[in-house]
Parts: sequence; structure tokens; C-alpha cells
Amino acid sequence: MKGINSTLILLLTGLLSGILIAPALNLALVTALLCFGIVLLLFTLHHLIVNRNFTKNSLCSILAFLLFVFIGVIEVDLTNPLNATNHYSKQIPFNTEARLKLTVLEVLKPGFYDAKVIAKVEEINNNQATGNIIVNLLKDTTITNSKFRVDDIIYTKNQLLKIAPMRSPYQFDYSDYLKKHGIYAQVNLNSIDFLKIKPAELSLNGFAASVRDHINFKLKRFNLESDSKAVFNALLLGQRQELSEDLKADYINAGVIHILAVSGLHVGIIMLLLQVILKPLGNFRRSRIVRTGIILLAIWCFAFLTGFSPSVLRAATMFTFIQIGLLLNQRQAGINALITSAFILLLIKPQLIYEVGFQLSYSAVFFIMWLYPKFNTLWEPQNKLVKYYWQLILVSIAAQLGVLPLSLFYFHQFPGVFLIANLVVLPAIGILLVYGIIIIVLISLNALPQFLASGFDLLLSIMNRFISALADLDLLLFKNIYFSAPLVVVSYLILIAAVIVFDKVTFKKSVLFLTTLTALPLALIATKYTQAKSEFFINHRYQKTVLTQKSADGNLCFYVAAAEDLPVSFITNFKEKQHITEIKQDSLSYIFTNSKFILLRIDSLALFNIEGLNPDFILLTQSPKLNLNRLINRYPNVKIIADGSNYKSYVDRWESTCLKKKIPFHNTYEKGFYKIE
Repeated sequence: MKGINSTLILLLTGLLSGILIAPALNLALVTALLCFGIVLLLFTLHHLIVNRNFTKNSLCSILAFLLFVFIGVIEVDLTNPLNATNHYSKQIPFNTEARLKLTVLEVLKPGFYDAKVIAKVEEINNNQATGNIIVNLLKDTTITNSKFRVDDIIYTKNQLLKIAPMRSPYQFDYSDYLKKHGIYAQVNLNSIDFLKIKPAELSLNGFAASVRDHINFKLKRFNLESDSKAVFNALLLGQRQELSEDLKADYINAGVIHILAVSGLHVGIIMLLLQVILKPLGNFRRSRIVRTGIILLAIWCFAFLTGFSPSVLRAATMFTFIQIGLLLNQRQAGINALITSAFILLLIKPQLIYEVGFQLSYSAVFFIMWLYPKFNTLWEPQNKLVKYYWQLILVSIAAQLGVLPLSLFYFHQFPGVFLIANLVVLPAIGILLVYGIIIIVLISLNALPQFLASGFDLLLSIMNRFISALADLDLLLFKNIYFSAPLVVVSYLILIAAVIVFDKVTFKKSVLFLTTLTALPLALIATKYTQAKSEFFINHRYQKTVLTQKSADGNLCFYVAAAEDLPVSFITNFKEKQHITEIKQDSLSYIFTNSKFILLRIDSLALFNIEGLNPDFILLTQSPKLNLNRLINRYPNVKIIADGSNYKSYVDRWESTCLKKKIPFHNTYEKGFYKIE
């Protein structure tokens, strides 16, 4: 990759490695600092002795790499909220009632609740505290004002509850997702459980939220369609709470959901539009400085309007460095600025590496910057219109290649209509962004005429209907694609090697490409080997019992009481995360056996005294009325599991008895599904 700063790549790779291995190493801060100091000393001594550029010296490069590995490890420790002495987890145990003072940080999509927000814990029992939690306002018809706003202060006497774990295997792990964002607890509120007051003064995010609310309030009198208004909020204000599930699904299935998440695409379009508008300023040094200043001001004003959401903050930082790089007229300024922005963002907040949006944004932008110039040399149309759409095709393909492995890994589907959708939507987004900004300016000045609002509503409605029509083409939507993490790594290696060979065919480059190709079957064999084991799962489902058995050869069997007891999501989760060869369904039995274990299921009949049976596990289902002490005396070496088909009060009582008897007990309400290997 000629022109790219190899030092930046080395340091970024080291930082990434340190962040990723930090949880596995689990080093104390003192130990990590000591290791950092030793490596720094060795690096300094070697550099002074050799006195050469460390990227041209193997040992020095290794020491520099290790230096930033330990910087990554240290950063993970320093930014871990659990290490704060006054974190709420260190002040009271979970499920214990306490007086809480909370400040709303971010309003989320409500879902099953009237309101759902991320809040900062300010006080617990009048003692200063830190840490973020989820606040759920439960549905209640008596609530007169259930809307929370950023910076609202909430007083309540309530319990801090643990985030519910995964209920079934391979589903989205919401608790793990929240932990990576520093959230470890939640509070459920009823209408009479809390007091909400407005803050004495607004924070920057709070002020931005009030501006957005003011814009939406003024927009009400123009009677936009609900879907149009939802897209307006997503596209220009960075708020996706109003998107319906059907509309969101249409954009996902058409492969253009990225346009509804304010990120690099939107900031990039704004930057390009301003560059065109400001082109008459000329290319003198002072003109370039003025132009850069105006563009950066516009980018950060847009970031402010969207509430400094993580995606737009990431994009604004990324394009700030790109713009500065272009100002300095550096060779490969764009890619070097991209790498620099990623490095600085990860240095400040290492947890960003786990955000899907972060990974997709940087992958898409990197491959556009890297591949588009190479693709563009293949053919250069003379007709301006043909040239414009040819460039759109190249950009779409480069971006899709960049995000494809990650998209298959996270979303397990590929929209075959993505190119058609992008050819129509991407030009439209530029127009809609400009149109939308004009709408915001005019509505803020109370000068927006009805015909402009109606025209904007019409354009958004046409786009929504077009996306919906494309999403209905099921034959071109490939779902439930199995794609493992090793395949992601191998896919990127093959892609990078293929582009390098395409750039200039040499013997060494050809060998490199063929070597990466051999890694593909090896990754498939390794994945199949790691999955070649039998597993038995006791899932959690409210008022139902669902058991799953996977054989070593990939056969999957669900045991349920009736066909309607098996949700489609259970099957989908396995198909997307495991290499499954056959799926079948069977009825529940009382005894499950294989070469490794015996499981006895006890239902409402409460039959358990079976002659000659010595189970390893006992599954309690359908709230059996039994004497647990007698059961334990009959099977003293058993592990007891209670699933979601039981009354919660029964499960709590059984757990208390097992605790006294020192018998292992698994409560799927609290611990999620249970796995027997």
C-alpha cells in the first residue's frame, strides 16, 4: 500500500492487539505499567544504540509494537468504570432497594416500555456514585407524562437489577453488549415510583436535544407522514426512535440501512457539498485554510445537532483528520488521516472497537479510499451522466466489499439489491440532506412555507416506497448465512491479497495471494472441528419448556410440548451461528441420556422416585408440587435446573433450599439458558 504511513499502521495494530487481549490477560494495572516501563526502557536503549528509524529495524519494530500493546492494556483498565471506587456496584448489592438520583444521558427506542433511557447514577442513599444504567418506564395507562428528556433528573426508591442474560443459545447477548458500553444494571419504574424534575441548566447534549425537540414541535403543524417524519429525524437529527419495525426491516433488507444511521456517509456528503460550494475561493494557501475552517465548523455543528451520538462523533473526528490531511496536501492524506483518527479514538475510548458501527464505518471508508482509485482506472466514461453513475457503482462496490465479511458475521444476510438501491438512494441522499438543512433553517426562523414541507414529505414518501418495493424481492435477499469469526479474518486477507495482485502481478504477490487462498479451507476445517461436539441446551422461555440437542455431526433437535412452542428465532440463532446439517423437532420426554450424562425432567406430576435411576441433572418444569428435601435426599449428587415454565415464586423457594443444602442450582430466570456438553 504505497504512500501509507507504515509507522501509523504498526502503532494502530499494537494498540488494537492490546485492547483485544486485555480481557484475556486480566493484568493488574501495576503489572501492566511495570511491563510497559520495561518495554519502554528496552525500546529507548535499543533506539539510542542503533540510532535508526525503528520501522527499518525488526527488533525496534517489535518493541514499538509491544509498547502500544501495553498501552492498549492500560487504557482498557483505566477506562473500565468498575474500577471507580464509588461505582454503584460497590455501594449496594443488586436487588436491594435504595434511594437513587439519576440523570438522563440518552433517550432510547421504547420497545415494550413507555420510555427507555440510559441514565447516570449520581447518588445512592445520598452518597455520591458513578456508573451508567438502563431505566425502563413500565407501561401504565395512568401515566400523563412518560417522556424523558436528556438532562432530566430522576429521584426514585428502587432496586438496581442485573441485566437479563441470554435466554437461548446464540441469540444477541444484550447483557454483554451493555457491559461493553459500561452498563451493568437496570431500574424498572412505575408511574408512582419516581419524581422527575428539569435540570437547573442544560448540558451540551441536553441543549442539542432541546433544539431537536423544538424542531419536531414546529414540524407537527405541517402534517408529515409518520414514516417521513421518522426518516427525517434519522437522516438529519440522528434519532431513530420513531422508526417503525417494518420500515427499519425494509431498509435493512434493501441494503441501505446505513443511510438512516448518521455516520461517515452523511458527514462525507456534507463535506463534499461544501467543497463544491466553496470551490470559487480558489486553491491559494489562505483560501484552503478558510475553506477547511468552514467545513470543519459545519461538520461539528452537524455533530452537535445530532447530539454527538457515537456514530456521528466518530465520523466527525474521522473527516476532521481527513480534511486536515487534504489541507496539508500529503500523499495518501486520506488513508493516513483515517488511520490517525482511529488511533486517537481508540486511545481515548478503547471500547469503541467492539461497536459494530465503528468497525463498519472504518472498513467502508478505508476500502473506498483504497479501492476506488484502482477501480476508476479500469474505465473512464466521457459522458458526464454515465461517469457520475459509474463512479457511484464503483464507490458502492468498494464499500460493499469492505463491509461484506463483517456484515455476514453480524447480520447473516446479503441484500442482492444493494447496488440498485444505492444507485437510486445515494444521489437522493445528497438532495435530501440539503433540502432537510434548508427545512431546519427555515422552520427555526418561522419562515417555512407549506409547499416546501409538502415537497420534502413527498420525496421521503417516494424513497420509502421504493425501498419497500426492493425489500419485497425475497429472491434477492439471502438470509441465515453462516459466517464465523475465522472466516471474517480469512476473507479480509484474501481480499487484500487479491487487490495487491490486481495492482501489479509479481511472483511474490501471486504466492501471497495463493497462500491466503489456502487459509480458507483451513479456516472451514478448523471451524468444523471446533463445532464437532455434542451439546444439550435448556432454554429459558416464559411458561414453556424448550430443550435443544446438537450432535457432533451438526444435527439439531428441538424438544417441545407442542409445535407452536418453538419460536422461529431459536432455529434462526442456531443456523446463523453453527454449521447445521439437519433440523428436526420431537416431543418432550422424562429422561434424556447420552454417553456423558443422564437428565431427569420432573413436570407437574412430580414423579421422580424411579428405581435404578441415578441422574446427573434434574430439570424442574411446570411448577411441580414436590418436597425438594426428599428429592435431594433421593439424589444427593445431582445438579438441579429450573426453567421458565415454573412460577417465579417456586423457583426462588427451590433456590433457597438448594443453597442451604449446598446443592448446585441453576435458575434460568436469572442466569439464562443452561448448557450441558
